[in-house]
Amino acid sequence: MMTRKARYDLLYFLVYPPLYLLSMLPYYLSNILIGRLLFFLSYRVFRYRYNVVLQNLSRALPLKTYEEVELLAREFYLHLAGLAVEITRFFSISSREQLKQVRISNPELLDTYYQQNRNVIAVLGHYGNWECLNILPMLLPFQVNAIYKPLSNKIMGKLVHRIRTRFGMRMIPASQALRQLLKTHEQPQLSLFIADQFPGLQAKCRVDFMNQSTLMFNGAEKLAIATNSVVIYIDILPLGHNSWRVNFSPITEIAPQTSSGQITAAFSKKLQQTISISPAYWLWSHKRWKEN
Repeated sequence: MMTRKARYDLLYFLVYPPLYLLSMLPYYLSNILIGRLLFFLSYRVFRYRYNVVLQNLSRALPLKTYEEVELLAREFYLHLAGLAVEITRFFSISSREQLKQVRISNPELLDTYYQQNRNVIAVLGHYGNWECLNILPMLLPFQVNAIYKPLSNKIMGKLVHRIRTRFGMRMIPASQALRQLLKTHEQPQLSLFIADQFPGLQAKCRVDFMNQSTLMFNGAEKLAIATNSVVIYIDILPLGHNSWRVNFSPITEIAPQTSSGQITAAFSKKLQQTISISPAYWLWSHKRWKEN
């Protein structure tokens, strides 16, 4: 009888080859064959989480009219379809090609911390194309890590792992992050932490975010304090067709001296500022405010 792991492996090897072949299509064909179809199906046919999107937009942007909210919802689904195209491309895209699509506006900030031999915790949200950061190991001197919570969908977890590790990024489960960072001294570490998911009703950290009282993950804050790491924020803004500008901004260099919740509140404020620039690029389909 086939074990559960064997079934997952079989399903993965059935799913991966078609995705890889699709990833090799030129962008214009991908946009036609994948992007337009996904937009039509998600927005026009199945209305994927449409009520969630409208509710999130309405609560987060209370000054918008209903017509403006509907327009933002449409723009969000266009972005979501384009994001699916870009992420699919990451299965086969060359490092040379992806390097053309990611521009860091201020790499000197991280160069300074590297010269100081400081570990850096980088917090970000599900905004823009966060998966494009898999190219950072080729742009920065740091060992780059992605701190993650394992997905319940094992197949999706393996696909995401493949994309993120192609250019040298190391995946570290959140439960092992503290131990891994404390025992690594050979090279400064830059650890990415996507911190805007719903943390569960058991979470105790609450901030004012997008005009609502919001529960937040504070794992990045705890990790930074325990490892005396610098904390920075990353925003990823659109820069022309299928390309992104990555900007680093400091949150604190003295994490152990901050008060409880201070780092998490600073992150949420910066993320809100990013979202306000172009709201359609945030992941509005996520059930972010389950407690409300």
